[in-house]
Amino acid sequence: MKVLKIGLLVVTMSLVLFFTSKTSVSAADLYANYSALSSAKVEGIDYKIVNRNTTSTIAVIAIHGGSIEPGTTELADNIASTKYDFYTFQGIMKSGNSSLHITSTHFDEPIAISMVKNSKKTLSIHGFSSTSKLTYVGGLDKVLVNKVKTKLKAAGYRVADAPTSLAALSLYNIANKNLSRAGVQIEVSSALRASFFSSLSTSGRQTKTTQFYKYTNAIKAALAY
Repeated sequence: MKVLKIGLLVVTMSLVLFFTSKTSVSAADLYANYSALSSAKVEGIDYKIVNRNTTSTIAVIAIHGGSIEPGTTELADNIASTKYDFYTFQGIMKSGNSSLHITSTHFDEPIAISMVKNSKKTLSIHGFSSTSKLTYVGGLDKVLVNKVKTKLKAAGYRVADAPTSLAALSLYNIANKNLSRAGVQIEVSSALRASFFSSLSTSGRQTKTTQFYKYTNAIKAALAY
């Protein structure tokens, strides 16, 4: 009987911890999905969506673009150029754009989902906050993950395996919702992104440095073969 009680206590505590952690993860975003966001915000005023379709089977996306994770739209746009499909969801409010963040496993804006579902390879560009000039590379497409790491390192950039929270290992992550069920998520630190522009402000991002082109060229090289 004592063993049974202990067992029930362990199970109960495990369930409490599970639901608590699930709640905290969900609570990180103000909006649970695109439908909730679009009901509260106005496209063209609070956010905008930009996309380009090509004949390529590769899609380069930035779902936290504009002033949500500054610099990610510009990176994805340059990497995609006119060669690959391109998509970005941009926060364009005067302030508080981080409130428009929808985590990758919940991001379900229809244009983005359609583009990714029709791609064989998907590269999703993100940003994280750090004073170190660092890139995390994760995702289920291990072949492309290794190519990106190799090219960035060869170009002189510090690269590391993504921590679990940024590793993009869930099949629900938009990067992994392509035809191959495996994509790549690149997380670029704020310090590194700042080195790509005169500043990370909206106007500052219009002026790109040589580091910006060096970085994007390395990723283009990874996608090219």
